[in-house]
Amino acid sequence: MESRFKNKRRWFTIVELLVAILIFTIWWLSAYLLVYAAIGSSLKAKNEIIAWNLAREKIELIKNMRDTNWVRVLDWNKLDNSIIGNNAGTTDLTSGYFKIENDFQLDTNLRPSIKLQKLNGFIEDRAHITDLSNSQNRTMLCLDSKWRYSYVCSPWDKPTKFYAFLKVSPLNVKNSSDAIVVVDKALKIDAIVYNYEKSFNKFIISTIITDWKR
Repeated sequence: MESRFKNKRRWFTIVELLVAILIFTIWWLSAYLLVYAAIGSSLKAKNEIIAWNLAREKIELIKNMRDTNWVRVLDWNKLDNSIIGNNAGTTDLTSGYFKIENDFQLDTNLRPSIKLQKLNGFIEDRAHITDLSNSQNRTMLCLDSKWRYSYVCSPWDKPTKFYAFLKVSPLNVKNSSDAIVVVDKALKIDAIVYNYEKSFNKFIISTIITDWKR
């Protein structure tokens, strides 16, 4: 009788232990998934903040170039010394894709601090955006030793998962007859940033620049 009671007690203790292990496992998995989700949300929020600020920076740079033209007594959309890699011989800011950045050097007529480069033959798709083989059209950003985002991407710079560029297009509006009309001396600027972190995310800020003499 006593032996049978001890056996039952032993089995009861084993069941208690298994239940305790199950409860602990469920608790541990719940805590792990909660922490994992929190880290994922934090990383996503961080990338969104960086992407929006990068897009905002590109908008401010193109506006700065337009305003600097006024100081230099140039046309509002004049590229002049501000463009590099100008294979098409473009002298004015026209429709197309560009990449723009500040090299943080002293701004002069011969060496402008804002660099604008036309992306000839560029197509806004994943293959072209992530293509690193063409240095002229490469849109990936790297972090330099001073934690600044740049297109230079030297061997000692840190590559990122951010790709940024400008899309310049004519400003189209509808007239009273609902016909599409191109606004003279005005351009629509889209600052586009892609972030590839598990998925391809697009961030875009748009603005309009016009001739201040209108």
